[in-house]
Amino acid sequence: MEANSPGSRADRVIVVSLMKSGTHLIQELMVALGYGIYGQSRIPAEIRPRFDEDTRQAIASAVYGDEAAGRLVSDAEAAAAWDAYGWSWQLRFGLPLVNRYGMAKVNSELVETALRRTAGSRFADTPAGVCWVLPEFDIKKLDGAFLQEWEAEGEPRIIFMYRDPRDVALSMVNFLSGKTAQGYGNFSEFQVFNSILAAKDDLEAKLEYALSDPSFPGMGDFERSLWLLHHPNVCKVSFEELVGAKGGGSDSAQKQAIERICNFLEFDGDRGNLAASLFRKDAFSFFKGQIGSWREVFTPELKPLLENRLGRAVELYGYAG
Repeated sequence: MEANSPGSRADRVIVVSLMKSGTHLIQELMVALGYGIYGQSRIPAEIRPRFDEDTRQAIASAVYGDEAAGRLVSDAEAAAAWDAYGWSWQLRFGLPLVNRYGMAKVNSELVETALRRTAGSRFADTPAGVCWVLPEFDIKKLDGAFLQEWEAEGEPRIIFMYRDPRDVALSMVNFLSGKTAQGYGNFSEFQVFNSILAAKDDLEAKLEYALSDPSFPGMGDFERSLWLLHHPNVCKVSFEELVGAKGGGSDSAQKQAIERICNFLEFDGDRGNLAASLFRKDAFSFFKGQIGSWREVFTPELKPLLENRLGRAVELYGYAG
C-alpha cells in the first residue's frame, strides 16, 4: 500500500515517544519530513495520512475482504476501514486499548474482523508515508511476527524518544491535574488519576503521591523501554536534544538531533528550516516544555521518594550527576 507521495525517505516509521517526553516535537518534525501521522495522541485532521484511491481500496479490501472487491468504497467505508486497520495493528503492538477506551469499542465487529483478516500480514503491507506515533512498545507484548520481520529486514525504521524521568514525573502531574491547554486526554485511567490529584492540597502532595503509586502513568515506562535504548537499529533522541533554545536546550544540539534523524530516515530533501516549527506552545498536552523544571519543585522531603522511584531510570538514561 502507498500513501500520498512518500518522497525520498524511509517509507514506514514508528516513533516510540514515552508519555510526557515531548511527543509534539518529534511529531512536528515527522510532518515536516512529509509523513502523515497516526497514533494515540490528539492528531489534527491536517496531519493525518491522506491516501490515494488505490491505497484506500487496498485498506478496504484488507478489512472488508470480498465485500469490497470490484467496487469503489465510500468515503465513510474507507475511513472506518482505516480506523479498524490501525486499531488492529495497535492490538498487535500490545497497546492497552481496552483499559484506555473500553471493551465495547476495542472489540467492535469491524476491529475484530480487521484483526482476524490482517493477523498474518506484514508491517511492510501497511501504507507507505505513515509515521506511527506510539507512547509505549513493550517487547513482551509485541506480535512476535512483527519482531521477526523487523530483525530480518531492518524495517520499519524505529525512533525512540525519551526525557529526564524527573521532568516526566512533574510534567505528568501537571498534565493529569488539567494544567495543559487542552486538558488531560481521553484515556479512561487519566480521568481516575485526575480525580486523585484534584483531591491533593498542593503540588508537593501530588508529587509525593505520583512517586508512591507504582500504577501512576509513565513511571514504569523507562525500564520497559530499555531494549529500545540499547538496540543498535533504533534511532535514539531525547527531549533535551530536540527542544532547542526555546525549551532551555541549545539550537546546535537540536540541529544535530535533526540531522541524525534525517540521516537515519535517509531523507535527502532540504533540512534548513526543519527546526522552525518544532516548539509549539499550543501543542496538545504542552505546559512549559522546559529542561530541568523538576529542580524548582522537588523539595528535600521528596528527594528520597524520587531516588527510590526514579533513581535507577535517571542513571540508566544518562541523567545522573
